[in-house]
Amino acid sequence: MISIIMGVYNVENYIEECINSIINQSFSDWELIICDDGSTDNTMSIINLFSKHDSRIKVFKNNKNVGLAKTLNNCLEKSTKKYIVRHDGDDIMTKDRLKIQLTFMEKNNVDISGAGAYLINDEGKVWGERFSNSKPMEQECMLTSYPFIHPTVIMKREILIKVNGYSVNNQTFMRLEDYDLWRKLYKINVKMANLNEKLIYYREDEDAYKKKKKKYRLQEFKARLQAAKDLNLPVYKRVLCIKPLIMMIIPNFIVKEIKKILKK
Repeated sequence: MISIIMGVYNVENYIEECINSIINQSFSDWELIICDDGSTDNTMSIINLFSKHDSRIKVFKNNKNVGLAKTLNNCLEKSTKKYIVRHDGDDIMTKDRLKIQLTFMEKNNVDISGAGAYLINDEGKVWGERFSNSKPMEQECMLTSYPFIHPTVIMKREILIKVNGYSVNNQTFMRLEDYDLWRKLYKINVKMANLNEKLIYYREDEDAYKKKKKKYRLQEFKARLQAAKDLNLPVYKRVLCIKPLIMMIIPNFIVKEIKKILKK
């Protein structure tokens, strides 16, 4: 029923807990397809140990590092189930994640849905929460944010195949593969929805916003502008696409204070 696709790279410190959270799911009709993107640590050794004891776990390895978009497409090619679930090698599923999301998809007959997440740091400590867009069908969210938290989504495989999976280009190589996918799905008017429940523990540094380099911000700006054009969003609203450029020039300490205010 469910193919879980996961591209991994140097996650030896987290992959064991990640896979155990999948094995311990209350829903068991799944296959886990892992593609290692050229890890240089012990990630592959740990994964191979799991695959020897559970035939549902299928492991592949890229000959060289090719980026997440291409790696996920490799996983997609190997998938055999009706639904595709995204997950990352350093994240953790709540026990009923698959059961809850599958029930939601079947009940509402949507093409793609996401959920909320607990935010954890490198030590696994919960430091915050994040929720998916409450109205993902509103395309204008693409001007300033995202409709889904990428590693929380579940999609009909046929829909993902219809848009040729993830695009592989300079933008997606800079970790905009999810944003580009949402753009393509909006263009074919798929049915989207989100759950309010938090279904994964999503590993993200509390100061992650500091780590995005200027070249990433520039690519994000270009991607948002292109999406606005492709989706025929109002011209007068496209000025909102400059958000990544603003983030480039605002000092980090100001961004941090703004985030504190928004959390209150």
